[in-house]
Amino acid sequence: MKPYTLLRCIVSLSFVAVAVACTSLTPAGMMAASRLDPIKTPPDQIAVAFAVPQTLRLSDGDAEFRIAFAGGPADAPILLEKTAVLDIRPAAQDGPRSSNGEEQIYIARIPPADAPAIAEIQRQIRTLQAKGIEGEGNLGILIVGGCYMQTIPESLVFSTWLKTNPEDGFVQVTRRANLFDAINARDATLLRAALTRCEN
Repeated sequence: MKPYTLLRCIVSLSFVAVAVACTSLTPAGMMAASRLDPIKTPPDQIAVAFAVPQTLRLSDGDAEFRIAFAGGPADAPILLEKTAVLDIRPAAQDGPRSSNGEEQIYIARIPPADAPAIAEIQRQIRTLQAKGIEGEGNLGILIVGGCYMQTIPESLVFSTWLKTNPEDGFVQVTRRANLFDAINARDATLLRAALTRCEN
């Protein structure tokens, strides 16, 4: 099953620049994303919040964190990649608030058990950079599951927040947008197929 991105369809975080891929990025979100250094930010400080319709339920395992690096010479390519299943919880008092009463906000974090492996990938990428090895990096939050309490609607409206420092609050990265409009028709069909009907 192909994963789908909440953050990456809006903002692609590379190790060199921040490239806007959609139009719903907020000015504060652009600044927050530009301050995020994917290879230096401690994994346990990265948290993503997203608002989705209340009819959509998300739980542990329904989203993944992925960091990757591809580069090096053509005759000896280097590929580093690590994916971690995220812990997902409904937002509490310290999380962002939604003004829409029909939305539920979830917060996704890297589990403590996976943080050392993510940190090791970051260390390896920093080592490659120090050696002058060129390449391209990517950081993404991927939606890979979830369930609906009723029929899957034609739209899946969402918005996102980012937090990279425990001393700071969440910063809204994207305004409300329809995820199905942000991906192509084929991927939208696959995403709808990946979302199941809630059992209770």
